[in-house]
Amino acid sequence: MFLVNLKLWNFRIFGNNKPFDLLRPHLNLTFNQGINVLIGENDSGKTAIIDAIKIVLKTHSTEWIRVEEEDFFQDSERFRIECRFKGFTDDEAKYFTEWLDWETGPNGGEPYLTVYYDVSRRNGRIMPTDIKAGIDDTGHVMNAEAKEMLRTTYLRPLRDAKSELSPKRNSRLSQILYSHKAFQDKKNHRLITLAKLLNEEIAGYFKGQSADGQSLTSENDLLGKDVKEVIDEYLRRFSNKSTEFKMTRAELKGILESLSLLFQDGYNLGLGSHNLLCIASELLHLKKNNWDGLRLGLIEEIEAHLHPQVQLQVVETLKAHSADMQLIFTTHSPNIGSKIPLENLIICHGGKVFPLRKGTTELDDEDYQFLEIFLDTTKANLFFAKGIILVEGWAEELLVPSLAKAIGIDLTAHGVAIINVGSTAYLRYSKIFQRKEAPLMEIPVAIVTDVDIRTYEKSQKKDAAGKLELDTEGKSTYVYIKRDGPTVESETKAAVKQKDESSGIIQYYIGDKWTLEYALYHSEALQVLFKELAEKVHSKTDWKTGWEAKLAEKLIEKRLDKTEIAYRLANTINQHLVKDPERLLSPLKEINLADSDSDAIGYLLKAIRHASGN
Repeated sequence: MFLVNLKLWNFRIFGNNKPFDLLRPHLNLTFNQGINVLIGENDSGKTAIIDAIKIVLKTHSTEWIRVEEEDFFQDSERFRIECRFKGFTDDEAKYFTEWLDWETGPNGGEPYLTVYYDVSRRNGRIMPTDIKAGIDDTGHVMNAEAKEMLRTTYLRPLRDAKSELSPKRNSRLSQILYSHKAFQDKKNHRLITLAKLLNEEIAGYFKGQSADGQSLTSENDLLGKDVKEVIDEYLRRFSNKSTEFKMTRAELKGILESLSLLFQDGYNLGLGSHNLLCIASELLHLKKNNWDGLRLGLIEEIEAHLHPQVQLQVVETLKAHSADMQLIFTTHSPNIGSKIPLENLIICHGGKVFPLRKGTTELDDEDYQFLEIFLDTTKANLFFAKGIILVEGWAEELLVPSLAKAIGIDLTAHGVAIINVGSTAYLRYSKIFQRKEAPLMEIPVAIVTDVDIRTYEKSQKKDAAGKLELDTEGKSTYVYIKRDGPTVESETKAAVKQKDESSGIIQYYIGDKWTLEYALYHSEALQVLFKELAEKVHSKTDWKTGWEAKLAEKLIEKRLDKTEIAYRLANTINQHLVKDPERLLSPLKEINLADSDSDAIGYLLKAIRHASGN
């Protein structure tokens, strides 16, 4: 069986101030059977989802889980958590027979279990209530055995893995081992026999004897007897009692609580290594053979204390072993976000959740396959952003943050991620944020491109009038080589199509001056600076005459060092922010305030404003 759905009403961030309506949950989240990764910015609801599951199902550890005032949404007087389970085997279903319902589908019938936890508070007092299950909205109280079969395994964030695997009362290690089939015999286990023999040897040592009552003869062996005699002498005077030394309790639970789990031949290893040991031991609990209950692992911040490369090893291992268990974990790691298939990701944002499995987004099968390959660590930043700017290359990625600062917008402070897709595949990335149905995402996405949507390839012919035909996969664009430089006769069909599709949170910002560099040349605010830097980068070119024509020629033949020019331009703008803001920044701010297309780089400023919510 596995957790297929979670519904929340007025639980923490998931709620509103409208009347309580069981037909309108504030969270309705469907999980995958294997791995589920909750991903998103801070305070987006990831931990609330994990804690809601814990509150209802409890965990295999001995931690005390109870409802707090902070669990209620704002001033609400009631919250409700509902967990639904499917995929039962006969051995699993037998524990829940009286609470199961039946769902009929195209492939026949299937049993399911719905578990409720409905909590109220009155006059600041949280009213006691029970976990219930059943086919109606109120359900019936579950017995202890049924609830025991629903317990989860939980790893807390920023866990002290070394402490959890160390010997102590109710240690996590002892709990995992105690429930395993290897320790099923609680009375006659081999470890109990060995512990008794050890304790007999220890008790005899402090009496100066071996376990069978023979006197010890070695001078060093008799020192233990001296220790006991001194302590007993004082104790008899205090209370007329004597002592007995033991190394461990002889019952199985006590023996297991005295165990440590260590690395073989490993000394002074760090938190990262012990975290791996902790995860491995918890997987033992989920993999035990004699368990007919729920195999659900909840892991917060799975990347805690782990090197990026080790994070990938952990994720790949979990993916390979998730067939017979369910995992729900949170992460702040783009590294992990880039390696988990999109279908297993759930974006949390603004009190809403957005699973990315097929059928929920506008992505088609080919898009999923493409992103599986090309959505790397740097691009996975988009999962944590409050706003996104998709750009085609390095030049835009370098320049846009500096332009944003110049007009008074700090993209980092606004949580805006600039994603360099390195191609024109931004449509695939943008469809991650387009939903098939409500709720719709509210993360603003700006797609920055220019008329040169695809890489222009040089045509074999140029007519006498200087008209150069450029072809983009069957879409022709004509550039006229004139004395004052090239002008674009018409946009490609792809650009026009994208403008028509531009709507809602996803907006296209298309420059109308052929390329970014050509737009910079035509910008009143940046032309002088752009020309100055281009001449420095290409110092062997004679720029004294025909400047624009030479720029066009280098763009067409791909001989312009766009990245180096963009880097120098961004660096110079940043210097002006400190040294001489009026020289450059005032014109840029005027363009921004005018909100017009009067300047060739106006489309970049509009994109910045959209992504940052300005």
